[in-house]
Amino acid sequence: MELLNNRINALNIVYYAIYFVVGIFIISTGAIYYPDSYTFLDMALNHSPFYCIFLKIITSIFGDYFELPLIIIQYIIIVFGVNFFVKTLNTVFNLHHTGFIILQLISLAPCVYVHNLGSAILSEALTYPIFLVIFAFTLKLFVEENLKYLYKICALLFVLILTRGQFLALIPVLLLIVGYVVFKTKSLAKNFYFLVMLIALPFVTSLSERVYNKAVFGYFINNAMNYVHLISSPFYISNESDVNLFTNEDEKAYFKLIHNSLKEAKLTRNQNLDEDDYMFYQNNFPKICNRRILDLGLNFYKEKGHNFIEQNIALNKLCSKMVYPLIKQNFKIWFKLFSKNLKNSFGSSKQMLFFMVLLFYGLINLFKTNRDIYKFIVIATLFMLANNTLIALVVHSIKRYIFYFDWVVFATFIILFNEIFKKETLNES
Repeated sequence: MELLNNRINALNIVYYAIYFVVGIFIISTGAIYYPDSYTFLDMALNHSPFYCIFLKIITSIFGDYFELPLIIIQYIIIVFGVNFFVKTLNTVFNLHHTGFIILQLISLAPCVYVHNLGSAILSEALTYPIFLVIFAFTLKLFVEENLKYLYKICALLFVLILTRGQFLALIPVLLLIVGYVVFKTKSLAKNFYFLVMLIALPFVTSLSERVYNKAVFGYFINNAMNYVHLISSPFYISNESDVNLFTNEDEKAYFKLIHNSLKEAKLTRNQNLDEDDYMFYQNNFPKICNRRILDLGLNFYKEKGHNFIEQNIALNKLCSKMVYPLIKQNFKIWFKLFSKNLKNSFGSSKQMLFFMVLLFYGLINLFKTNRDIYKFIVIATLFMLANNTLIALVVHSIKRYIFYFDWVVFATFIILFNEIFKKETLNES
């Protein structure tokens, strides 16, 4: 017993020492600014509300000296998220001490490499830990078949979506999981309102975003970049003759403006067939979307006498009318580009195949055995697939949008080896 207590004490020392060391590294690094950092601080239009409000509160309290308090608060939130996540997995799977510490290190890794989450003035500093907590609660819901966890999940998901809209992708997966639990427990009449709550969540977040934009900018609108992003790949693969798809004069004029600009800059797919068409699109996405589709579009409406917010609204509305005809006209090429984008979000074709096999392996064994390990695999791979699919549809699959799942492979193998280890130990005893 004394030996066991010593091991637990040593584990706790190592566990909290890791948080301390990473925290010191983050503080010594200081605040890191990215182009989006300044627009978040300025509460610019088309930025999800929650992180803007979060920064506004911090800067209002600490004034010009907000940087150190900000990175400390962000890191505390990250520690809370990681701690809750790894301890939930430990509770469910009774992890070996080594696996527990490795999982902690992997979960903290985005703080100190590539993304520098603890130091970065970016919304990902909040979305990453919130996502980890949502994942943990979803696992608890699935394992315990207790739908009351959905109250906490929906509250956190509300904040998460208002921080990064990409997490709308989690809702269909949660509907499947809740539907499975309702079906398995034969409790549809009793728990139907949980499904309604999930279905209503996108409308509640949309309304909240509109209220925020009305309060800050004076316009009762959602963020006006969705279709501007979505139309980027259709413009990239478009042909000059596609102007004939449109009869509206604004649509025709805007198509000519953007297509000609892309062609002059040699940014169309047809001009770069000697390269990988997806990688060229990814590497030049800011030039295609931001510098041309957005900037030229805003100027297009500025010349018509619209103010900046009206320019954004009108451009997004115009793009919403044009995107589907362009996709339909070049659907095969668009779908190939989307497929490459999706493949890239997983890393490669082999990695994508691995996750698909892992998903089907989890689903088959879930229906056979209903074991917790397979519930974990199904949640992780479905969340990952849903997120990556939405990202591939709308923008380019750069690491910033998909790093949330970097731990999945490591955690899966840690848990699988842990289950094997426990079985061998049980057999030996």
